Amino acid sequence: MAPIRVGIIGLSSVTSNVPAMGDGWAASVSSAQAAIQRHKLPPTTRAYGDPADLAKDSDVDLVVCCVRVPHHYALSMPSLKAGKDVFVEWPLAANLQQAEEMLATAKQSGSKTIVGLQARTDPFIRKTKELIESKAIGDLLSSNLYFDMGFPGDAEPPNTDYQSKKVNGASVFNILFAHAADPAFYALGGLEDVSALLTTRWSETKVTNAGGSFNRMMKRETPDHIMMHGTLLNNSAPISIEVRNGEAFKDTPNLTWRIFGTKGEIRLTANMAMNLSLGGKLELFDREKDVVEVIDVEWADAVKDLPPFSKNIGMLYELFATGGTPEQGAVSFEEAVGMQRIIDAMERSSEGGKKERIAR
Repeated sequence: MAPIRVGIIGLSSVTSNVPAMGDGWAASVSSAQAAIQRHKLPPTTRAYGDPADLAKDSDVDLVVCCVRVPHHYALSMPSLKAGKDVFVEWPLAANLQQAEEMLATAKQSGSKTIVGLQARTDPFIRKTKELIESKAIGDLLSSNLYFDMGFPGDAEPPNTDYQSKKVNGASVFNILFAHAADPAFYALGGLEDVSALLTTRWSETKVTNAGGSFNRMMKRETPDHIMMHGTLLNNSAPISIEVRNGEAFKDTPNLTWRIFGTKGEIRLTANMAMNLSLGGKLELFDREKDVVEVIDVEWADAVKDLPPFSKNIGMLYELFATGGTPEQGAVSFEEAVGMQRIIDAMERSSEGGKKERIAR
């Protein structure tokens, strides 16, 4: 397989992508030069000051956008219009309109796309999907997922205060709820309709300095408690998901997901929504045998030697390079827009107090 030549927009902020992809190009001259040295990239690595210049470079096959969400649309569009293949971190864009325009542009230009909803590739999710489809718990009856973020809910860490502004599309709701919910929808076959309650319980939050000391107070415009109910495609089974900002109950996992069937139940516990394998545990309860089995999972050979936070991202790249399908966990703009439509429907439901069908 020929190497995929990569250009990175936002190399200075990249953490998990660089180990997952190997060598690459970078964008933004001043910060990129320092980041090139920090990541120990080859001296031939190029730096750009304009995403349009990167889009014009015939030596770049895949452009990776790792900047803050409000800039995803503007910085990715030149490469999409040029027909480059493009990876964008989740969320795809700050709002549904931008995301749909990015998808339409990619389709028109022929760009192949990837989006960082990497939990679909996690071995715990892939095994859970396999157990459901093989009827290990019989017919699916219902599912519920509860996720505590594990952060102090009344404070904003340094450089994340922008996430409290709704217009930026980068809140606990847009990012962490989606990282928890998307793999569940993927494993369970998709969402048909949704009702939601989005509330802000810490309307005033502390912005902290790098050392944790108090900086200032600011108003939070985004929800910090998210409650969702819906029905699944194909079998109309009910699903509930609750995500809250704040720390988990002492000595308990941040995330607990239970999937109830006619013959048994699956329970998945973990500490992170986008990397469930970090502290994850998958259990299968066979009701007829009255036995609980701990299910072992394994990383794919292509990513098993990567750092922990890079494994799931690495699987996205592996699926992209080998022509992997959405059924296998590949996430293109198409799947990402589907998740943004769910986010949009939940906002409408919370504002209007009624059930919303998911647009296809």
